[in-house]
Amino acid sequence: MAIIKHTVNWFKGESFEGGMIILWGLLVIGLATYFWKFGHSSTIRIMIIPFFVVGLFWGGAGGIGLYVNSHRVEKFKIEYNKAPAIFIESEKKRVEGFFKWYPYLLAGWSVLILIGLSVFMFWGGTLGRAIGLAVILFAVPGLLVDHTSEHNARTYYSEIKKALDANEQR
Repeated sequence: MAIIKHTVNWFKGESFEGGMIILWGLLVIGLATYFWKFGHSSTIRIMIIPFFVVGLFWGGAGGIGLYVNSHRVEKFKIEYNKAPAIFIESEKKRVEGFFKWYPYLLAGWSVLILIGLSVFMFWGGTLGRAIGLAVILFAVPGLLVDHTSEHNARTYYSEIKKALDANEQR
């Protein structure tokens, strides 16, 4: 399979991740809306704004990601058709450039979840618990998406290396 097909698969994975976080954002916005419409206690009512903000953030981030990736895939196809060997080498460098970020991102999301749990447990009152829950709801999709992204990147990188090896043997 030509490397451009793997590149397209990479972007399909990125689009899938964008869709996941859009759905997450919509779910959290839906939850905030449900709290607003049907929540009668002060504990439920105080969660509306933090949940709505988290939902808006992730819904917007996913939408931007889908938009950007849909334009990038066409650009990459054009670059590949112009000079396949240069494209493959540039993709190798690009992917290597963000590999080093994954351990930090995964650790950062994990720490953020722990911070959210700490705020929930130790900041007294309903506001502290609402903020703690919102922090957790913010960090969970980041952990999920970056974990998935890392797997996709490693798969793509192995295909890039195979393509480079095949070019060197010619």
